[in-house]
Amino acid sequence: MKNKNRWADLSILGLCTVALLGTILRSKIVFALPFINYNHWLQAHAHFTFGGWVTLALMTLMVYELLPPYLSSRPVYQWILGGIVLSAWSIMIAFLAEGYSHLSILLSIFFVLLTYIFSWCFIRDILKANCASPVLLLIIAAVVCLILSSSGPFIIAYFSFTGSFDPILYRDALFTYLHFQYNGFFSLAIFALLFDHLGKKMTPEAQKYTFRFSVVLATSILPTVFLSYLWQDPNSWVRVIAIGGSLLLFGSLFLLILSAWSLRHNYQQEKPAIRFLIFLSLGSFMLKSFLQSFTIWQVMGNVIFGNRPIIMGFLHLVFLGFVSLFILAFYAKKGVLDSSRKSTTVALLAFAFAVLINEALLITQGLATMFIGNGVVFSWLLFAAAICLFAGTVLIALARIGTKGSSQ
Repeated sequence: MKNKNRWADLSILGLCTVALLGTILRSKIVFALPFINYNHWLQAHAHFTFGGWVTLALMTLMVYELLPPYLSSRPVYQWILGGIVLSAWSIMIAFLAEGYSHLSILLSIFFVLLTYIFSWCFIRDILKANCASPVLLLIIAAVVCLILSSSGPFIIAYFSFTGSFDPILYRDALFTYLHFQYNGFFSLAIFALLFDHLGKKMTPEAQKYTFRFSVVLATSILPTVFLSYLWQDPNSWVRVIAIGGSLLLFGSLFLLILSAWSLRHNYQQEKPAIRFLIFLSLGSFMLKSFLQSFTIWQVMGNVIFGNRPIIMGFLHLVFLGFVSLFILAFYAKKGVLDSSRKSTTVALLAFAFAVLINEALLITQGLATMFIGNGVVFSWLLFAAAICLFAGTVLIALARIGTKGSSQ
């Protein structure tokens, strides 16, 4: 328990840092800050988001929630998680100082190698654990996606070290990385944690739907990556595979709705704040899946891939609305955050509403850009939203400190 709390504390610190970097980036847009290199800070923000917050938090929960104590207490996980923390912070500092450089890329490769070691150890151990079939399927598929996502950084590293550049391959490598992280590793791991937590509380009907949903969602990951390649007007085979992935995604969305309905009594027993965060998280995933499947149409695809505010809104929908809110709700459910304390409830709700405001502004900005052009007012409003997000993370960190104080 002590080890779990240590890594949870560092992940919450990572979330605060991500929000701080985001606030500084938004301030750079509205104020003249010549001493800040926007591209370097943007790269640092993006990389630390993945390593210092989401990956660390998910790996911590995977180890300490899915593995039995005699396996989760193995020293190798302490070394791996420690390496994840050290490399994530080192990567952030390197990008802040130099942007894409040999040092930042070498540190990123080291981070990827750590995920390989984690994947090998975790799959070996999870096969020894007594996990339900949907959980085992989802978590192994999540780890496989984590490995597959590394193909993107390796291609980008190749461009950097050789001095060559192919804009189409570069963009495809980036989209491949994002797909296997967002739609693969993040999504599958979250549902594995959710279904493992529900466990024996599920009715036979719920078990049936969750198993079918798990199979279809895991199966959809590989063909839906081809949706990310439609921007370059590919050949008919790529489009056929993408259509198949889109249909699987629709099927998984339908099965998730049936699963959520069959589990409604479980959610009614949760505390209001946790239930609200879970509702927003699953709602964000459903919206993400709906929008993603519609990129099969060229008009929708051009909107998604050609409008920067829409792209940012889509990425934040997954990262903040789906992933971050779920992790925080899970932290509250598992005692990392004391959900019985008023300060915890206020912190969680403040962050959740800031997420909603930020997402609404990004989507509105994207639509405004399409029809009437971008306005300066959005820069100021998004800056204000970033401050609210950062304030929410600070309140969450204070709630965590309060939880630790009350448990001593």
